[in-house]
Amino acid sequence: MPFFTKVAETYRQTRKPRDILWNRFVARPLAAVLLVPLQGTRITPNQVTFASLVVFVAAASLMALFPGQLGLIVAIVALEASYVLDCVDGQLARKKGLSSPVGAHLDFLMDELKAFMLVAAAGIRLWRGSEEPLWLLEGLLGLCMVATAISLTTFIRRPEYLKATGAARPESAGDYGDGFAAAPAKAGRRGPLALLESLGKLLIHYPSYLVVVALADRLDVFLHVYVVINSAYAARALLGVFLKLGGTSK
Repeated sequence: MPFFTKVAETYRQTRKPRDILWNRFVARPLAAVLLVPLQGTRITPNQVTFASLVVFVAAASLMALFPGQLGLIVAIVALEASYVLDCVDGQLARKKGLSSPVGAHLDFLMDELKAFMLVAAAGIRLWRGSEEPLWLLEGLLGLCMVATAISLTTFIRRPEYLKATGAARPESAGDYGDGFAAAPAKAGRRGPLALLESLGKLLIHYPSYLVVVALADRLDVFLHVYVVINSAYAARALLGVFLKLGGTSK
């Protein structure tokens, strides 16, 4: 069977039935190109997950230290390569029948670490380019908001919380930022809130649009948006926890 025929078949076998456009038309097809040679090896999905983290560390380092728009573009290309590997691990697990809860939790953990590194690298880069300390303060605020959002997501996904409150387990928005993305609008819902939730779901998935950010050389806008989205989610999630648990004796 020709190589690209195998790629197309592998993509069809390992894609998710519900996925965002960036994954469907860019990331997962590229991941399938890597998946074809990997599926016959002893490489495990977890090893690919760790490889994705290593590439992301390199991307964040480039973002923080490589000046100029060219440096930003190179950093974003490396970050997108990391994301493609992040897609490969799940597709490889489905292809080999190795999907597991611990693998899903490991993937979520890696996404958490990447979110921290991205915010820190963006703040450092903007500070180095302007010597304006406010960028470091915004980077620190962003780290706090991302950490708060992730902590809240972990809490509201705990079986103890779900059992105590009768809440439904939060749906995830995609591979990147699953845990702290704005929850997708419920079926049939319309109006401003649903539109804001959809916009939040789009903006939290930064691999979908960081290429545009790099080409426009507007990392500052990205940092502002990312901090605001995580802050809004954290506030909403904390309010939900308060409303469900704040009136009890526990």
